[in-house]
Amino acid sequence: MFQTEPGEVTHMVTVVLCVLFLAASVVSTGIAVVAWRRRRHAAGFGATAFLNVGLAGWSATDAAEMLVRDAGLLQLTNTVSFVFVCTVVAGWLVLSHALADRAWHPSRRFVVLFAIEPVLCVTAMATTPWHQLFFAGFRDTGFDGGFVPVYGPLFWVHSAYSYAVLGFAFVRVVRLRSVTSSRYRAAAFAVLISLPSALLNMVVLALHGRLTDLTALGFVLTAPLMYWMVVRESMPAQAPVAHRRVFEKISDAVAVVGRDGRILDLNPAGDALLRRLCPGAAGTLVGHTLADLLGAATPLMPGRDLTVDDDRELTVENAQQSGLDLDVRVSRLYARGDRCIGWAVVTRDVTDLNRQRRELERQLQTIELLRADLAEQALRDHLTGLHNRRHLMSGLTRAVAADAPLSVALIDIDHFKSINDRYGHAAGDTVLIRVATLLSGATRAGELCARYGGEEFVLVLTGTDAPARIDALRARVATTPIEVGDGRTVTVTFSAGIAARTGPETPEMLLESADTALYAAKNAGRDRVALAPDPMVLPKS
Repeated sequence: MFQTEPGEVTHMVTVVLCVLFLAASVVSTGIAVVAWRRRRHAAGFGATAFLNVGLAGWSATDAAEMLVRDAGLLQLTNTVSFVFVCTVVAGWLVLSHALADRAWHPSRRFVVLFAIEPVLCVTAMATTPWHQLFFAGFRDTGFDGGFVPVYGPLFWVHSAYSYAVLGFAFVRVVRLRSVTSSRYRAAAFAVLISLPSALLNMVVLALHGRLTDLTALGFVLTAPLMYWMVVRESMPAQAPVAHRRVFEKISDAVAVVGRDGRILDLNPAGDALLRRLCPGAAGTLVGHTLADLLGAATPLMPGRDLTVDDDRELTVENAQQSGLDLDVRVSRLYARGDRCIGWAVVTRDVTDLNRQRRELERQLQTIELLRADLAEQALRDHLTGLHNRRHLMSGLTRAVAADAPLSVALIDIDHFKSINDRYGHAAGDTVLIRVATLLSGATRAGELCARYGGEEFVLVLTGTDAPARIDALRARVATTPIEVGDGRTVTVTFSAGIAARTGPETPEMLLESADTALYAAKNAGRDRVALAPDPMVLPKS
């Protein structure tokens, strides 16, 4: 069997540790390069690059410390090492923020605040030979000739600060696992595994400086997880946007109201809306009740009966006499066990929308009136204003279908051509208009008066007294003077033929019978009314 001297074993362990540290440094450097190239995709990539620069430097300086045997050179490598240690601590903090909120970026105040401790730490390290508050020197570990520092009080202050920051980052990432998707939770779990590697340093400290700092050794194990997280899964690009940022960017007014009606939270749009509704409100509105701000009778106040599911939506017009129309949705908020803890009141200003809707309704009404007017004009005679022949036929068809007593009177102005020849066509038009007015004025509700063509008119009359009514109308027209211009007046007469519906007549048959009777009246000397014989009565043979 081969025998190995103890010195050879410890030297071999030193070499193995150096190789592991260098491997961790190389992997971390690769991750930093990949993450830096993707930094524009999400803030988490830049934070990952920053963190891995620190991990790479820390691992590399630990490898150097394993080989250095000169106390002066160890002082230099330890100082450089703590630059990277501070980078790692800050990197974990930045990464936890970036993973929790995709839109997060470190502010100038954040950078200045968290740069104070690293600057003080490195300054104390660089000046430790004069005050020995950070390190009081180095002692031999008895392990392959290696040295470890003897810690001073400032080191313990730095350690407490570093682990407090790491603990905060750890808790922040743990909280991610309860509010994100399963895929993102798996990647967050990788971070949780990586983060505690720094706790390995506590074991080293507990051994009272008998071992070289092995904290970076944990990075050898977690570097593959970090590589998978960044390169394969692109975890920083999956980081959610913090709900608070979404809440503040919602254009609708959102208020979270407690069971007592007190405002618990309010987005900027909600704050602006409430101040418009309550101009006298000063200071923060959170903590006030809606009843205090808007009055107990405001419809914006959710109901107080917590036993009723009163999720509802309503529209409030001219809310608080502000001229605003609001669409309000009230949704109950539940804790575990379906216990109501308050309401979410989402309010949208629909003033412009309602104004546009009302304007559109007015336009539609105008269009409908114009359409009806155009439709009516299409059924009217443009000269007399009476219904035209087209409307006459449809109206007569409906009247016949109603199966009620009716008569059709076909009227023709006597010697109308002579009026045109003697007084002109303008005078003829005046006569037509005046006669049309007299005829339409004699009709009852439900009856029809139409211009049939030229100087002919048709009246559709209900009941059985049509002959008497038409004869009375004839007499009235004959005695009514009509002014035709230049102080001249004329009187006209008309002849009429009446056909009474007795049963199966169609509109065309009634008009034809009335036309026959009209010609009979004209042949009899005009200015008279003739009745059509019953077309259904057959003459005796």
